[in-house]
Amino acid sequence: MTQSVCDEEGDDYKDRYVAYLDLLGFKTQVESAERNPVERARLREILSLVRDTLCEIPSVGMRFTYFSDCIVFSANRTADGLWEIFESIEFLTFNLLQYDVFVRGGLVGGGAHHGKDFVYGTAINRAVELERYCAKYPITLVSQEIFDDAKNYGERFLARLFEDSPQRYFVHYLRQYAEYRRKPVYVGKAVMDDPGLRVIDFVCHRLNTSTGTVRAKAEWLRAYWNRTVAVHGVFSSIEPGVEERYISCGPTIMMLRIAGGG
Repeated sequence: MTQSVCDEEGDDYKDRYVAYLDLLGFKTQVESAERNPVERARLREILSLVRDTLCEIPSVGMRFTYFSDCIVFSANRTADGLWEIFESIEFLTFNLLQYDVFVRGGLVGGGAHHGKDFVYGTAINRAVELERYCAKYPITLVSQEIFDDAKNYGERFLARLFEDSPQRYFVHYLRQYAEYRRKPVYVGKAVMDDPGLRVIDFVCHRLNTSTGTVRAKAEWLRAYWNRTVAVHGVFSSIEPGVEERYISCGPTIMMLRIAGGG
């Protein structure tokens, strides 16, 4: 008798942290790639970046699945699981910003099954709904239970969240830039000057050339950058009308999720 796929997967429906992310502007990029080999190569780079940034971590039940511009990843509902989810969202958003790609998403806690063949559950549905709720902003919004869990886990977890408005928290993906200082210099330190310049240039370009919702997202990111990063004086503020320079050597992968298979 042949064993069914359902039997092979088993009933692994349990309490998990679930993130659903959407790569903004992906439809336009696909349409451009249809006609332009250069854009097709860039699209492959972006998709490779998604694949190479994230990794599965069995010790915390960390899994990820992606199709086109949609990414789902999840982990056990534990302190270690939430930490890995925060890291993955931040690293992926950090990397994609260097390709002028904005990310929007929702992060919740709840029941879900995330296997190699099936992804389903109430937490999946809620994460998708939360992502749609923040449609105007390039953020990964977190649900109330995520904030409550982060608060219970301690200050270092709360530091991974940013309060955009009263009781509205999202994953603080500009944290690395906000905390970056050029000195001291030490072996293994990530030098973030070029990545920061690329983000500034890309946002300036959007402010100078875009209209409608695309410009609105750039305006929001400008305010977020100036409020959390530029205020420290390491990177300049982002202002409309400033000509983008594109003086860096081009996008690079800065952050990778690497973990053993514990």
